[in-house]
Amino acid sequence: MISILVHSKKGSLIMKSVSTSAFVRSMACAAWMAALTLPSGALAAQSPETQPLEIAAQPLDTALVRVGRRFGVTVIASETLTAGKDAPALSGRMTVDQALGRLLAGTGLVARRSQSGVFVVTGGGTAAPAPGRGGDDAPKNTRDIELIVVVGTRESGYTSTVQSGGTFGEQSIFDTPFSVTVIPQEVLIDQQVRGLGDIARNDPSTIVSTPPGFNDTVNIRGYNLNNSSSYRRENLIFQNQVQSPFENKAAVEIVKGPTSVRYGFTPPGGVVNYALKRPTEETYRFAQAFGDSNGSYGIHVDLGGKVNDEIGFRLNAVTARESAFVEGVDGPRHMFSAFFEWTPTERLRIDLEGEYQYRELEQQPAITANSFDPSLSPEQRRDLLERFDPSTFIGQDWGTYPTSNFVGSFGVRYDLSDTWTFTGRIQKMRLVRDQQAVNILEGSLQADGSMDLRTFFDPSQVRDPLSAEAFVTGTLDTAGITHDIAFGGALSRNPLRFSLAGDCCLAAGTSNIFTPVDLPLPDVTAGPTVDALYFNQEAIFISDLITLTDSLRILAAARWSRQENRDRFNADQTLETTYEDSIIVPNFGILYNPVEQVTLYASYSQGITTGVQIPGTAANFGLDSDSFLDPAETEQFEIGLKAELFEGAILTAAYFDISQPLATFDENNVFDYIGDQDHRGVEVSLSGDLTDTLRIIAGGLYLDPVIRNPNNAAIDGNRPGGVPEHQYSLFVDYRTPFIEGLALNGGVFYTGERFADEANTFVVDDYVRIDLGLRYAFEAGGQRLTARLNVRNVADENFIEGTAFGQFLFGSPRAAFFSLATEF
Repeated sequence: MISILVHSKKGSLIMKSVSTSAFVRSMACAAWMAALTLPSGALAAQSPETQPLEIAAQPLDTALVRVGRRFGVTVIASETLTAGKDAPALSGRMTVDQALGRLLAGTGLVARRSQSGVFVVTGGGTAAPAPGRGGDDAPKNTRDIELIVVVGTRESGYTSTVQSGGTFGEQSIFDTPFSVTVIPQEVLIDQQVRGLGDIARNDPSTIVSTPPGFNDTVNIRGYNLNNSSSYRRENLIFQNQVQSPFENKAAVEIVKGPTSVRYGFTPPGGVVNYALKRPTEETYRFAQAFGDSNGSYGIHVDLGGKVNDEIGFRLNAVTARESAFVEGVDGPRHMFSAFFEWTPTERLRIDLEGEYQYRELEQQPAITANSFDPSLSPEQRRDLLERFDPSTFIGQDWGTYPTSNFVGSFGVRYDLSDTWTFTGRIQKMRLVRDQQAVNILEGSLQADGSMDLRTFFDPSQVRDPLSAEAFVTGTLDTAGITHDIAFGGALSRNPLRFSLAGDCCLAAGTSNIFTPVDLPLPDVTAGPTVDALYFNQEAIFISDLITLTDSLRILAAARWSRQENRDRFNADQTLETTYEDSIIVPNFGILYNPVEQVTLYASYSQGITTGVQIPGTAANFGLDSDSFLDPAETEQFEIGLKAELFEGAILTAAYFDISQPLATFDENNVFDYIGDQDHRGVEVSLSGDLTDTLRIIAGGLYLDPVIRNPNNAAIDGNRPGGVPEHQYSLFVDYRTPFIEGLALNGGVFYTGERFADEANTFVVDDYVRIDLGLRYAFEAGGQRLTARLNVRNVADENFIEGTAFGQFLFGSPRAAFFSLATEF
């Protein structure tokens, strides 16, 4: 029997007695884990990447953990090899190979890198046993084997030091001069996440707007994201007009600030990127039954493993009945995903994956700022919102939007040399939605709650973007200065297909938000589905992270993007190019490491955002065949701090100043860019393991958003609609010492008051949501089980959660979510 020491990115140190055979299997499993979580191209190119180190002399096993944490790699060593050995102090900038070499110098030990990138410490001149072979001390009885099964570390813990959404290839968050929040899959499971809004509330800079059962939208640093460009899957376009499944996601990354260098034409708030689960080395099986007090129930199965030595797989499947907190909004959901990875040689990795999901629910009409009769006073409008029961369904049973969605990708990573790597991925998505909804007619909502409804009938809407990117990453040394370089190109074709003919919007009848009335479906018709709108883009980019000294680095990056917008919004409904131009956007940053665990940074970035759609009520709507304003240039300045306060706990803080041209009406009712919308703020977050039993995700945002419109004194200097000044969040998970297997958790989420309009005449109250939960791991019939119970909004507060796009989106009343899961 021996012991193994495993360090993972979540900061855990596992010391566990196992047999030699189990040790070998654990090493193979950890090797695969490292392959899944290291930066793109890291399996060969990671070694030359340098990091500043300041590690005091200490026991060897502890020093190995410190080095592994700093470089984001896995280091495995036998306790019998490291026992009684001390490591020298390390100071200066060095690669992981250099650091491990210095730690092990004179010990008779060496660190050998496996094919998958894990470092295994062995006696000099000896190699680790081949996987699957026993030695003289191999167990004679399988009961002696205590196998550790490890899945990808991007799925584990409450924080991560690695992100891929803001850079070309994965990179440590300590090497990025901007703010990134990474939410691993373990958080999604413990909080029983069902939608993006459930995840995003963990980041105080992200403002949630969650329509019941519909696709979620979020707002980052006060700026609404774009459904066609701001949501990403493996860094490629995910058209956010469908609820993303989270059962097959390893992590959700929220990248803040202008991201045009990385993604081209995007709004300045940031992007949301979904990272997928990858295959496991050892056989992995997970099954979960889940439900909630709204009436939802379902089953999720997650399988991973190897077909043979070269091919691995990960399969996820869900079948469920979804129910929103609104009575009558429910329907089926089915999802299946598969990820296959082939490694024919040590230098080449090829993957192929895809996911399919079908959902069908009724659509709850949203009360908007424009729904009210103009004669109603602010007090009457507020009274209506306060008296409305958010669980009341005010739509129609025929108002549904069945949606099927497939998205798949093909990826290649090839190590050109020990220091240069090629990475490429192409992704295709096809979303088909039959929308047969009802909406409240503008200006029809009366003081007694009566309203006029109209249809929105547009069947067979299709969103099928194609996006691809390819780049090369590597390291150069010039006159003692190290350059970590990435360069490449990208393209996307993002058409939106829907009907431009037929009777999309007919009067459906009169109903009431307090006593809804069943209405018959009007005799609506629709024309053929056509390519109504295109967003096409090509780009080339380059970035260089320049290491000047052990503690000082500079980032310089630029992207050339060409954007073409085409649409049929003209009298002849012919497909015409309404915008075509190219632009170069830069990004500059500086990073300084006063000590190993702290990064100070400052950055300046420019961005470009797709033009805003001109409202149909504007005087310039349809003139010169224009339906959109030209894209607008944005910019941001940011300074910040990132630090490891504890082993496995990361503190981040940032001050940002973002400016975007303001699209609004002038005195002649012309919609154009007039003035600016500036958002300045401070955000702070702390996440990870504070102790062996206490985990935390906490943060706060202070935001000072200002509208600068010199042509309109009524809104000049006001706060933009839907944007709070303060937002705070806290989630704590505590593993109790008094009952083995029991963990208690709770969350407190606060959003400050917001204005419903730019004139700041209608205030939406602030709110506090309190959640409580527990998790209990136990054995039954020899099977390890975990039961979870989460109660959201335990105080049953009635509050408006989101106000995106002028809507009043109510938060859920008190609801319980429960599940029973097992790994086998």
